[in-house]
Amino acid sequence: MWTGLESCEVFYIIPMPDSKILVAILFATAFCFAQNINANSRSVNVMVKGLPAQYTSLRIDTLSRCIQNLPDPNSLVASVDGRTEYLKRISGTDKNDYVKVWNSKVQLVYQWKYKLQYLLMPQGGLDAQAPVFHETEGTAPVSETIAGDPQDSEFFAFSSPRRYYFDSQEVAQNSAVKRARQRITELKGLECK
Repeated sequence: MWTGLESCEVFYIIPMPDSKILVAILFATAFCFAQNINANSRSVNVMVKGLPAQYTSLRIDTLSRCIQNLPDPNSLVASVDGRTEYLKRISGTDKNDYVKVWNSKVQLVYQWKYKLQYLLMPQGGLDAQAPVFHETEGTAPVSETIAGDPQDSEFFAFSSPRRYYFDSQEVAQNSAVKRARQRITELKGLECK
C-alpha cells in the first residue's frame, strides 16, 4: 500500500476509490505515529498517486494522540521456548557441553487514539482549486514484542566475548515480564486522560 515508511515522513498511496483513499491515508498515518512515538515531528507529508487526480499532496497534523487500553502489568505472562546448544567455557570453566537454553517474550497489545487534521493540496496551487481541510479521529492497534534480556542471567559461556544465556524457564520469564513492565511504565505518560 505504501513505501518509504523508514522515516515516516513521506509515503505513496496506490489508486483506489475516493472514499477509501482517506481511510488508507489515516490508517497509514496512525501506524506511522504508533511506531514512532518518540519522534518530535507532528506532521506527515503524503504524496498522492492516482485518485483524486486534482490533488497532489496531503499534509497531516496531529492534534492529539494518546494510548488507551494498556495491559495490567500484574497480568503479564511470558511465552518461553527452549533449545539445546553446544556451549564452550561454561561459566568461565573449561567445561564444554550441550545445554538447554531458553528464550522468552511478552506480547504487549494496546491502542493509539488520535485526532488528526489534514489538508489536501490541489495540483497547480491554490489558484487552481481550493484545498480540502478536515479533522478526524480514530484508533489504531499496536502490538509490541518484548524479549527477555539474557544479561539478566548469571549463566554465560565463551570468554571473548562472553555470551549470556537463560539456563532456566523461570529466569527467562522473569526477565521478559520485567522488561514488559518497564515498557508499560514508559508508556503510562502517554495514556489518555
